[in-house]
Amino acid sequence: MHFDQLASVIVNADHGFLRTKNGDITTFDVPDAFNGFFVFGTNPAGTIAGIFVDSIGANHGYVRAANGIITTFDAPGAGTGPGSPGTNPVTINAKGVITGWYADASNVFHGFVRAKDGTITTFDVPGAGTGPFQGTQAVATNPAGVTTGGYTDSNNVAHGFLRTP
Repeated sequence: MHFDQLASVIVNADHGFLRTKNGDITTFDVPDAFNGFFVFGTNPAGTIAGIFVDSIGANHGYVRAANGIITTFDAPGAGTGPGSPGTNPVTINAKGVITGWYADASNVFHGFVRAKDGTITTFDVPGAGTGPFQGTQAVATNPAGVTTGGYTDSNNVAHGFLRTP
């Protein structure tokens, strides 16, 4: 399959598939996905990043390599209890770096970047709030390693940020 010709990836389903422009279809399932899963990013190498929801309603991350191997992961400190927002990968760049955010057990948001080798770096923007549904939400990392996103301060005011490597 030529992933530079990727035409579509199904999202929010019990089973996923990739369809190339020439019509080739590859199906896949995310292990432990109980309430479906979501695809939030693909890169030119054919690697996919997204979220799956487990049997108690907690979010977790996954990455599907072009060869079909699926690895699930949680950011360190992510809540995993019933209904937890948990780990939320948002994008994957051309180098295989996954960017996203997670909610801790108190529902405070924190940013993360997951390197291609699986190493996860977490961070909080200075000034980000520490109350429920406040904090840092990373949304993208470019090939040079610059990460962008938003954060909510203790007054529930939203701001943007740019984080250098």
